[in-house]
Amino acid sequence: MSDNRRIAIMGGSESGKTALAIALSRGLWHRGKVRTLAFDPFKKKHRWEPQFVTDDFDQFELVVFKVNGCAVFWDEGTSTGGRDRDKVKFFTAIRHNHEFFAFIGHDYTTMLPIMRGSLTDVILFRQSESAAQYWSDLFTDKDILRTTQLEQYAAIHKRAFRPVRDLTFSKEEIESKEGVTL
Repeated sequence: MSDNRRIAIMGGSESGKTALAIALSRGLWHRGKVRTLAFDPFKKKHRWEPQFVTDDFDQFELVVFKVNGCAVFWDEGTSTGGRDRDKVKFFTAIRHNHEFFAFIGHDYTTMLPIMRGSLTDVILFRQSESAAQYWSDLFTDKDILRTTQLEQYAAIHKRAFRPVRDLTFSKEEIESKEGVTL
């Protein structure tokens, strides 16, 4: 990886958030041997391989801030403390330990404003009009508003100061051992 990324992956249930995150993890491993540290309360249901995955958030937090150079994924942030003030370091200080952090949740309100303001990227699946407007304002890009029209499994990627990109991966790409990249 060549630069720090703090990404929010946002969308409703069954939109494809976790599948995309796992494919990104595999892509980082396949292309650069970047190990993943993941918190996933449903780790038995998902296939994060060959990585460190836990459903114990305290253990996750301890490992994340003890080691360096990994890709960090926090799944189910909506229900596991995304608005907790003591978790702000995942969005700010984490960049000193890891170049890639992804927070996976349902809606922008699952993060505190300081967390959202620390993001470098957002991957958005279908959004409500008000959520799309929020992200459009945050990243100063009106093209984000088209997320209200996305179909299931379709998403956009917005990196600060760059144009919106469509993210459409086939089931085969998502499930491949090579994974996907942004």
